[in-house]
Amino acid sequence: MLRFCFVLIILFLLTSCDLKIFNADEAEVKVVAEKKNEILNLSSDPEKGKAVYNANCIPCHNYEPQKPGSIGPQIYGSSKELLSNKINLGKYPKNYKPKRSTKIMPLLPHLNQQLSNLHAFLNARSD
Repeated sequence: MLRFCFVLIILFLLTSCDLKIFNADEAEVKVVAEKKNEILNLSSDPEKGKAVYNANCIPCHNYEPQKPGSIGPQIYGSSKELLSNKINLGKYPKNYKPKRSTKIMPLLPHLNQQLSNLHAFLNARSD
């Protein structure tokens, strides 16, 4: 009988809790792509991409992505395919001609979920 009461109390506590399983914020909605279980953001944020760029890319690329950096080339206007391949695999897409012959860019797979934001920043018009 004691176990039954204990189980009832636990069930009551669990059902009374406000569990938030899904975040309904439209800007944070994510879709799992069927290919490779990639997470893609439905809305890309250039400001978040700028923060990612400033924190990870500036040491080799220029502060302004339209200009070449000390080690890496200018990357303004880079395609999502190029970003994904270089960041995750360290390779260029097929039929892509590199701007520099160096192959010293480190892999940055932790940026994979920020690719949409980084792409949005690198392709935003600067007025």
